[in-house]
Amino acid sequence: MLAISVIPLSLLGWRLINMGQLGVQTVILELHLNIAEKIASGFRSRLSSTDSELRFVLDAMSQMDWENKQTLMASFLQTDRDMLEMAVLSPEGQEVLKAISPFVKGGGTLVSRGSEPGFKELRETGRRVLKFSLTSGARKLILYYPFGKQMALRAELDTAGFMNSLELRKLGSGGFPVILDSSGKVIEYPDDVDPEEVRDAGLWQISKTALTSLASGSAEFKDSRGKKFLGAYSPIPEIGGAVIVRQPKEVAFRYASFMRGQALYLVLAFVLLAVAAAWLLSRNLSKPITELTGVAAGVAAGDFSRTVNVTTADELRDLAETFNNMVRRLKTYSDMQVDRIIREQKNTEAVLFSTEDGIVMVDRERNIQLVNRRARSVLGLSADGQFEGKPLLELISDAKIKEIVVEVLNSKKEDFSSVFEVDLKQSRRFFKCFSRPIIAPDRAEKLGILIAFYDITLDRELARIKDEFLHSITHDLRNPMGAIKGFVEFMLKEIPGPVNESQRKMLLSIDRASFRLLGMINNILDIAKVEAGKMELKLVPVNINEIGERIIELMASLGQRKNIKFTLEAKSRIVLDADMGLMERMFTNLIGNAIKFTPDKGTITLGIEEGADQITAFVQDTGDGVPLEYLDKIFEKFEQVKGQKAGGTGLGLTICKYISAAHLGRIWVESEPGKGAKFVFTVPKNLASDENGKVYIKKEAG
Repeated sequence: MLAISVIPLSLLGWRLINMGQLGVQTVILELHLNIAEKIASGFRSRLSSTDSELRFVLDAMSQMDWENKQTLMASFLQTDRDMLEMAVLSPEGQEVLKAISPFVKGGGTLVSRGSEPGFKELRETGRRVLKFSLTSGARKLILYYPFGKQMALRAELDTAGFMNSLELRKLGSGGFPVILDSSGKVIEYPDDVDPEEVRDAGLWQISKTALTSLASGSAEFKDSRGKKFLGAYSPIPEIGGAVIVRQPKEVAFRYASFMRGQALYLVLAFVLLAVAAAWLLSRNLSKPITELTGVAAGVAAGDFSRTVNVTTADELRDLAETFNNMVRRLKTYSDMQVDRIIREQKNTEAVLFSTEDGIVMVDRERNIQLVNRRARSVLGLSADGQFEGKPLLELISDAKIKEIVVEVLNSKKEDFSSVFEVDLKQSRRFFKCFSRPIIAPDRAEKLGILIAFYDITLDRELARIKDEFLHSITHDLRNPMGAIKGFVEFMLKEIPGPVNESQRKMLLSIDRASFRLLGMINNILDIAKVEAGKMELKLVPVNINEIGERIIELMASLGQRKNIKFTLEAKSRIVLDADMGLMERMFTNLIGNAIKFTPDKGTITLGIEEGADQITAFVQDTGDGVPLEYLDKIFEKFEQVKGQKAGGTGLGLTICKYISAAHLGRIWVESEPGKGAKFVFTVPKNLASDENGKVYIKKEAG
């Protein structure tokens, strides 16, 4: 009877001790892990915020001239005290534009950054680069972004501000967190920690594991002196580093060891009592022991809902209460984690469902995982329906919208989007549809696709109002300008009466100015006519060589003041079907543009070449050329190279682009800075138009 009483009680006590110690150890490791993840999340959140701000500045700067770029950078530095300086770097790394925070003294000199490792890495990868620097005791985060063509944006961020927001502090006795970069170098640690304790942090076993791991974790390890530690880590993929939380094992398990000793004493007391009163306990031990074993197994499996109910008035009840307290504490901690996950999920859903943009999340099989209010309205889905897990494409009833969604999902082009129109209940709206892959943050795995519908109705309406206003103004101005020019011509011919030489010079200035202004107005009206689809081609056989010669003769007078030499390169007589007026307009605009930018005693060459299927013509000058970043922009409306004061509206090349497209050809520019520009356009042979005025290329017989 004594053996039956003592042996089960001893085994039960030992098992409960081990389970209790395991539970405490688990709680401690999870606590360390949560601290590491919280610090890593805060670090990544601040880094993401800074990245978003800088990318906004980059997008804004790409549409500004240099003076406004400087102003924007200075304004941004005034709003962010942690940002020390920003600079635009040339392809060789030389600072060409720089702004210093008003809270920083000195440092305004433009220097070269070409030798910096971060800049070299940016040149090699073409992607954003982050580097940490420790200079004069100050820790800095240096960010490099690609900007424009071959240029870069460099920003210095003082990490002291957001490092303080991470609340790095010691953990109990001897424990503390530390942040490492990708090379294992220490970035930050609590101020009250001895630097000697983190001097070899990059050599810790857990550090090597953390820097190569894709997910958070915990482990036991030894330092270089053989001392045992408990640690947890959480990677920071953006910098290739990690957060390490370390605590001596004997300190971390001090309470568990104490509990184990107390439990051993308690079990020993139970054994002594069992020896003295075995005959009294033998009949009552079976039920409590069975219940304790069952609940303990449930706790080990993660079930914290059950407790031990022991009604005996002895030490076994005390053991049961101690065990129940431990279970309650574990349950409280488990509920806290569940509540945190639920809260984060609800916050995410609230943001998605309150936005005015339509958002749909689908998995890899294109089944709906989430669809917000706006997306339901655009796709024609009911507002209160349950669509999670259902195929997206089968739920879209509108064939046009379904075709656009399929096109966006299947497109392999980066930043691909498609615009469509939707009739909603109270209005007709325009939306831009695009998609992005959903990638797991801790590993490069595609979880699904996000489809967004962005409302661009207001943007289109504003563009329409602007164009209508501009076209209306220019149309109303043409008649008065025509009258002014006509009266000036009458006065120059001295029809009203004689004019002296001084008056003639003034009248000539007025005539030239009115001619230029009338040309600008005609350009704007021509653009309006093209955009409205009212420009029709009158295809007739034209001699391109004669047109080139005639335009050179007409434009030569404009180049006489600058002693510009004109050259025509054409080997033979070339005839093709084209609109003669538009071809003359094309040569006039290109040669007039070349005259503006060709220096004194320069040369303008008009070349015409005949190929098997098309005619290629070019106008080449010896001016300063077109900057690389403007090679694609200068054919857009009102777009001119910043800093070049040659006058005009910026519509001449746009009209050339429309004329070339109307003839089913194309136009482009070839240029090197300082070596002039060469504008080239092509016109296919055998052009014809049908009864509706649509131009096409005739196929030769045979």
